[in-house]
Amino acid sequence: MAFTDVSSDGAQGGLGKVIASAIVQFHKANVCAPLFTGVACSPGTNVAQFPVYAKEALSGVQTSASGAEETTGTSVAIETNAVTAEVFRNNIYTEVTDLAAHGNADALLVNVGRVLGNAVAAHFDEEGCALFDASTNGVGGAAVHNNLGILFDAVGTLEANDAPRDYNAVLHPLQVYGNHGITEDLNASAGITPGTVADSLVGPGFVTQLGGIGIYTSPQVPATSDQRKGGVFSKTAFGYGFIDQGGGSFIQIETDRNAPAAATQIVANGYFNSLQLVDLHCVEVHTEVS
Repeated sequence: MAFTDVSSDGAQGGLGKVIASAIVQFHKANVCAPLFTGVACSPGTNVAQFPVYAKEALSGVQTSASGAEETTGTSVAIETNAVTAEVFRNNIYTEVTDLAAHGNADALLVNVGRVLGNAVAAHFDEEGCALFDASTNGVGGAAVHNNLGILFDAVGTLEANDAPRDYNAVLHPLQVYGNHGITEDLNASAGITPGTVADSLVGPGFVTQLGGIGIYTSPQVPATSDQRKGGVFSKTAFGYGFIDQGGGSFIQIETDRNAPAAATQIVANGYFNSLQLVDLHCVEVHTEVS
């Protein structure tokens, strides 16, 4: 029997497809939540309360004279303020038809849920980073590149205002990397010397600690023209109330059946609200990035 070669053009129905793992694009998320003070709302309430006590003036402390230890000092007033955060629903949803789900070789419904949940988590960072601009104290400026001096100025301001450590910085990636970021200053001042912070940039490629400050980046740091406004802060600077959906997470993914439309609705909810607790425990970092 003779065999005839059959080209792929003539055998399309017999050719299968190898489906690669789905490439799901995510926002960088969950940056701010671990760095803020979070309080889960108890069942029966959607409001979280943060008691904030003011520092007491040292002038209220009296030193008794020799032999007069029984002298009672002057009574002082203790100032406290209750900061409350009403929890709101932050949500996004979409609808996936049965034909779309059936016709996709990847786990379409699962991946859609992941994308929506990630968007809610990134929105938390978006709202959290927006709080930096409300800070009274700031360093840098519209035409200033980020550098070590700016970060240390921020630390000095926090220390002068008795902000408790640890300190963390949430900056836009271009405030850390590139020609306008800290990396340029590190390279110019120290060069790539083994064992230095600059050396870690050409090794792992990122910096996690600099001058005692935890360094974090988020694309959600707000922009003003060609500038970005990040922040260096203590954990007491900002807080958020949330409804715990399990394991300390405020994100909930649910599905609902829309039978008349032959579709599945997927919704991601995030129950949270962030706010400023102590103004002087944050310093805004305002720098040019391009």
